[in-house]
Amino acid sequence: MRKNTKLLPLFLILLLGIPGGSTLAEQTNLTWMAGTVGGGWYTIAAGISTVIQEADPELIIKVLPGGGAQNPTALNEKKVDMAFGLPFLNKAAVDGQIPYETKHSSLRLIACGYMIRNHLHLFAGTDTPYKTMDDVFGGSSKPRIAMSHPGASEIYVLERILEVYKTNIDGLSGKGYHIARGNYAYQVSQFKDRNIDLVWAWYAAPAAAVTEAAVGRSLRIIPFSEKVIKHLDQYGLEPCDIPAGTYPQAENGKETLQVCCNGSAIMVHKDMQDAVAYRLAKAINENVERLHKVHPSLTVYEPKNGLLGSPGVPPHPGALKYYKEKGWAN
Repeated sequence: MRKNTKLLPLFLILLLGIPGGSTLAEQTNLTWMAGTVGGGWYTIAAGISTVIQEADPELIIKVLPGGGAQNPTALNEKKVDMAFGLPFLNKAAVDGQIPYETKHSSLRLIACGYMIRNHLHLFAGTDTPYKTMDDVFGGSSKPRIAMSHPGASEIYVLERILEVYKTNIDGLSGKGYHIARGNYAYQVSQFKDRNIDLVWAWYAAPAAAVTEAAVGRSLRIIPFSEKVIKHLDQYGLEPCDIPAGTYPQAENGKETLQVCCNGSAIMVHKDMQDAVAYRLAKAINENVERLHKVHPSLTVYEPKNGLLGSPGVPPHPGALKYYKEKGWAN
């Protein structure tokens, strides 16, 4: 009798329990919109992608530059598969509130858990007179400030800060302020070359960009004033500290410096296949020790809190299935 040799490979896979039968069909290429090249989000997304791929080699992730304000829209419009997002902006996007014109109904959560608490940074060279926010935005001087391009989350926040001073970024330019726009690497380069006085950015502290900026030029971190902190509270930005010793090379690095913060969320589009979202959640949460080593700002993340911290964004059904299996969701 003639044997059906075509069934032999399948039989062996089933007999031996080799999971390789799925690798033939389940390789998935994903794009992840993070932050500015050289910034915390971009670097952290690359690190998390490595953790995910080593846990699940068939998940291939390409990290793309982005920003907190633009990421929700890009994801909602399905231009990318994944995105980092700031919870206060994610909520605004879902609700269709400023700076968004429409409701973003396609955002779904994979993990948040208060990970990557991003600290707003305003730092100046010690060879400049700027020590307070009032010095920078409320005085008669015309400082030179480096910042990101429009669409970045810190630009949205700066516009909210300038409401305290009854102006905006265009108003600063009109007064004679020099605004230098570029990515974080460009900002640091301009600072070190003394082409600008201050840098406005959003980093997960401790930030390599601040350490690099201090090479060859002394700097100070400018703390947030109480009136600015109070004003930002209505937008979901909470006060927080840059702990003493975070930036020992800064002039005031031995001090605890009050700024404002927000966490980070990993989101996907609602149309992502449930199986892929499940695999992402599993790869992240079952390798949490390696995740913590990617960046100090990830050490606060605990899998049991993975679906907390980003109100308004529902979990993806595939991710929710994983969290339920672990007893971390109802």
